[in-house]
Amino acid sequence: MKYFAYGEMMFSAKLHHLIPSATCLGVAKLMGYKLYFHNHGHEDASGKCNIVPVKDPNCEIYGVVYEIDTRYRYLLDKDQSLGCGNQEITLKVFPVASPENHELMRYENGLFAFTYIAHKDNIFEDLVPFNWYKELVLSGAREHHLPAEYIHQLEQYAETHDPNPQRANRQKRYLESILL
Repeated sequence: MKYFAYGEMMFSAKLHHLIPSATCLGVAKLMGYKLYFHNHGHEDASGKCNIVPVKDPNCEIYGVVYEIDTRYRYLLDKDQSLGCGNQEITLKVFPVASPENHELMRYENGLFAFTYIAHKDNIFEDLVPFNWYKELVLSGAREHHLPAEYIHQLEQYAETHDPNPQRANRQKRYLESILL
């Protein structure tokens, strides 16, 4: 089954830690949606990624399409807090032309993929992401060569330091171990 990752799960190492057999198919865009960091985290009170439909059809977000083995879907559901603040939706995404995207380009008319969005009761406009979470999102965007202007937009979002030093250090070590 096809999964459209637009947040921290764009980062292959993060997804492969959860589901080692996940296969990256390539970069895709979703038209008529906007990205926010207003989804209340399940394990902490920081902002996590969420996408929201907007009236402007020219508004678009980018993400990565993965092939996920149905047998391991429950792991992703649990990690993404399905039923505990998040819900699943299926959307039509469109492949982005690039030399690395040959697998996905056969779906030139778009393909359907599932993803997770925040339940309306889990959206808080005043939230911002912890710096380590935002770095996971940016690492995935850079890894998959999302458009430079989109990465720049992601960089412009406000962030804050995690008040829990153990969690912050654990996340920092995790990210450094992957990037080095």
